[in-house]
Amino acid sequence: MMNKVIYAVAWIILSILFCSCEKVINVNLDTAPNQIVIEGNVTDKNEVQTVKITQSVPYTGQNVYPVINGALVTVTDNVGNSWNFKESAPGIYTVGPFKGVTGRTYFLNVNVNSEVYTATSVMPGHVKMDSLSLKIITFEAKDYKQIQVHYKDPGDEENQYRWIMKINNVQTRRIFVANDRFTNGNTTSEVLYYAKEDNEPLVKGHKVWVEAQNIDKNIFTYWFTLSQQIMKGPGGGVTPGNPPSNISNNALGYFSAHTTEALLYEVR
Repeated sequence: MMNKVIYAVAWIILSILFCSCEKVINVNLDTAPNQIVIEGNVTDKNEVQTVKITQSVPYTGQNVYPVINGALVTVTDNVGNSWNFKESAPGIYTVGPFKGVTGRTYFLNVNVNSEVYTATSVMPGHVKMDSLSLKIITFEAKDYKQIQVHYKDPGDEENQYRWIMKINNVQTRRIFVANDRFTNGNTTSEVLYYAKEDNEPLVKGHKVWVEAQNIDKNIFTYWFTLSQQIMKGPGGGVTPGNPPSNISNNALGYFSAHTTEALLYEVR
């Protein structure tokens, strides 16, 4: 009996030793191949339309993204119009001015060293912002000023929204997106929540500029996924990863045909 006990104890000790001596795996984070990053926009404003093309960098690299020169960039629509973009600055391709049209489908074609990247985006209808206002939110006995957007969501269609907010011409890092899953057909107020790490707190005299975009479903998914990675949710947020792009051939980024308008609010 004593021998069995000794053998059992010895086996437990050996098991612990083996478990403690697992091989350490060194993950090489900086060897992933660079990827093309495309950021393309067509708006409903009669303005110069822009496609930016850069290259991703290794995880451990500096946030300096090499530009892509000499690409062939074309946008067409479903009624036969075509626009050839020219490189107006390193990695920046522009054309126009021209105005996108609600309801039309726009097709992006980018050729980089014979590698072709394509994307499709449908320009949604325009939902007008009614106004901006200030909302006071109390948290831990402190009052925080927040901007809210007021608008009437159409009841006869699905809508997706993105807002860009700048405070004294400095864009906040927070990404603001919403859809009408629970607000279809309603008069809606959307608070553009942001924390102190996004920008300085709002105070009297601050000028807040809000751009509203009506975006299609694919672009909503892109920005919503990115917003969830930036915001700290339950358990510390979601695992970082590339948001789902609507661009083919494993490119990063997005191509968005959207409506746009902007309002200005001065904090009093």
